[in-house]
Amino acid sequence: MLLAVLFVLVPVVRFAMQQKHAVSGGQFHRDSANLMIFEERLAELDAEREGGALDDEQYQALKAELQRTLLADIKPETAEKESAPARAQTPGFSALLAPSRLLPVLTIVLMLPLAFYLYGVWGFERDLEIADVFERSRDNQGDPEELRDLIFELGAIIEEDARNGWAWYYLARHLVSLGQINEAAQAFERAAANIENEQDRAIVLGQYAQAAYISSGQQITQEVQAIIDQAQRLNPAEQSVLQLLGADAFVNENYQGAITYWQQLLGMSRNQDDRQFLQQMMAEAQQRMAAAGETIDSLQGPRVEISLSLQPELEFAPDTRVFVSARNVEMTGPPLAAQVLTVADLPAVVSLSDANAVGPFNLSSAEEVTIVATVSLSGSADVQSGDFQVRSPTLQLSDDEPVRLQMQIADALP
Repeated sequence: MLLAVLFVLVPVVRFAMQQKHAVSGGQFHRDSANLMIFEERLAELDAEREGGALDDEQYQALKAELQRTLLADIKPETAEKESAPARAQTPGFSALLAPSRLLPVLTIVLMLPLAFYLYGVWGFERDLEIADVFERSRDNQGDPEELRDLIFELGAIIEEDARNGWAWYYLARHLVSLGQINEAAQAFERAAANIENEQDRAIVLGQYAQAAYISSGQQITQEVQAIIDQAQRLNPAEQSVLQLLGADAFVNENYQGAITYWQQLLGMSRNQDDRQFLQQMMAEAQQRMAAAGETIDSLQGPRVEISLSLQPELEFAPDTRVFVSARNVEMTGPPLAAQVLTVADLPAVVSLSDANAVGPFNLSSAEEVTIVATVSLSGSADVQSGDFQVRSPTLQLSDDEPVRLQMQIADALP
């Protein structure tokens, strides 16, 4: 029994510390960097076709081979198996972007949180079957025949229970490994529709956005943006979404935007390798801005500093999530800036600036905002009855001095 408890608790603790990267440092490094190189290589193919070096048939064949080869190489457990000396070395920027490391952003794998939810319900036969698939998936990442067998097994489970979100999720992951991105996107969509836990659904939506992004030719279409909006409505700081947005900004030469997203990720990451990687990427973006004569303004713009506390009579579990966001008074939609804390962090001074942007707009895009702080009992940023919340009056923003205010969360929402 103790062994079973430890088996569940270890991945839970690791997931709480590293929600974004359920794989460790090395895999994280491959995620953002390789998406950018994947897109840059695709851009080269586009240029060659436009220049007449490739006809349409050659272009489509090379593009398909690029995706198929890269996706077939996905090995989510590689980082876990590296030797200690290898993990101690931090690859340089050029090494991170080497063609041999070319992988799409879909290599983000969240096996550990899934292990918790799958192994936490041993009393159900269907979950036992999926738990077995989980074990075999982890142990046979490089075996295409085994992956195909697992897909057939998952298909049988889904045929009997089409509302099993975890079966859809694993099916999506295996389809990604086989390079079937369009089909994977459809499976991610079904997974998100059938997973009830909102924190998990936000994570799955993030991966769904990544699959849809690849399927759309590495473009944030209206469909992709709608998926991103769904994920950020549940968690405005969903890390796989921020990673995708940062990479997309970088390859589209919006280096200031990329820096903003990476600053967000840097503030959430506790892993030293991940932090060093993000700092390398930010430095590269800054160098490109300087070469283009652009000014780095990440430290400029309005700032709001909130002294946030809980009413003393309120009691919550220490890990209960607290969402703090700034919203444009004149517009609906995602917040302009957001931070995610826990009850254990309070009281705290929460700073919101352009560096905390979670979407296409930031604090500098608004003249007036309102600050909303919510204790979410479900763990989701999608506010529900019974959550505790406080709202500020309308605040006039200024580039000259931070706007400072005190807020105390005291009232439950009806």
